[in-house]
Amino acid sequence: MITSSIYYIENLSKKIKNKNCIIKKTKPILLILSLILFASWHNTEGFNLKDEKKNHQYDLNADSTKILGFDFLSKIVGLWSGPVYSSTPAGSFDNWNVDFRPVSAGQVSQYTTFDTSALNYTSFFIVKHNGKLKIAMRTQGVFNNKGCVTYEVMDTVNESIGYFRFSDIQSGTKRAYTEFHFKNDELIMEVYTNKFNKVNPLQLHSRWTAKLGGREAAAAAISHFNFPQPIMIKDFSDIFNNMTESIYYTFEKDPYPSSPQPYVGSVNVNISIDKKLKIKGNEELFLLLSTEPLFEGLKYKRENLKYESKYVFLPVKTKSFTITNVHPGKYYLYSFIDVNGDKKHTSGDYMCSDANNFFTLLPTSTAVVNTTVDMVIP
Repeated sequence: MITSSIYYIENLSKKIKNKNCIIKKTKPILLILSLILFASWHNTEGFNLKDEKKNHQYDLNADSTKILGFDFLSKIVGLWSGPVYSSTPAGSFDNWNVDFRPVSAGQVSQYTTFDTSALNYTSFFIVKHNGKLKIAMRTQGVFNNKGCVTYEVMDTVNESIGYFRFSDIQSGTKRAYTEFHFKNDELIMEVYTNKFNKVNPLQLHSRWTAKLGGREAAAAAISHFNFPQPIMIKDFSDIFNNMTESIYYTFEKDPYPSSPQPYVGSVNVNISIDKKLKIKGNEELFLLLSTEPLFEGLKYKRENLKYESKYVFLPVKTKSFTITNVHPGKYYLYSFIDVNGDKKHTSGDYMCSDANNFFTLLPTSTAVVNTTVDMVIP
């Protein structure tokens, strides 16, 4: 993980009068076609039990009430954001935005790509373990192109206080565990580890304090899968038998690889920079996908920052970048260039003047979107 939250300009609408600050209007025909496409996908695709049975083992006698902490799958869905404390080399940072949505009837996931060498994928899905259906947690963390995949299974629940705990599948809380605390629209996630068997008791690895931005973006997927359903996504009965801990430092033997994941697509962003803007070559490019617009006409809507879904920091000379594992749905694309290197996209930095650049991504497809950085932020 890397330092990040974007800081937007507050006075854009007041100073956006010069020719370099004109917000382009979406052509009516493109708007109509996009809305028709989105409505068609949303209304015609429903949960198909036959198709799901082909991909996963569906137990018609499964009882969700017998799956410990089954309600967790619904609680975690949504757009969440908040600061992260981390004792890792990645360090702490001001804000982490994630977008948890169902990707099957028995799995909910978020996929964060911070830059070309850092990512975090987190999934919760139903597995068979010790003869029972349980909820497992898969976390894939990569920093500077080095990382690991950890698997934990839910072992403790106190729903009356919104408490859920996952621990290492083989060594339990002796190796690692993750606690979730839900209260109203707030979430605290705390990860504890023995730091490669060096400390006892376990020490805090990271803490994420997040607020819920909303669940509207996940509504289509929830309806599509009739989520959640007691479907076994993976059989973990014998997977970790010869291991002392459920962690992989190489990806070759990972029992549930991050690629490909179900019901996600890709966004191929083509990037250009107006020649009138001065670029030295060491600046940073920032791409942001939001499920709701950050502007209403020329008016900046700061309250809509809670709808950030995906973002990535890139070298300024990047001409094209593919964002993978993107949930289906409608998105607004924004692009910025950080001129002074403070990661705060404010006055003097550059951005795309098209504040209404939106597109719709269909399941398991690739959307191609263009963006041009052509404006100096007033």
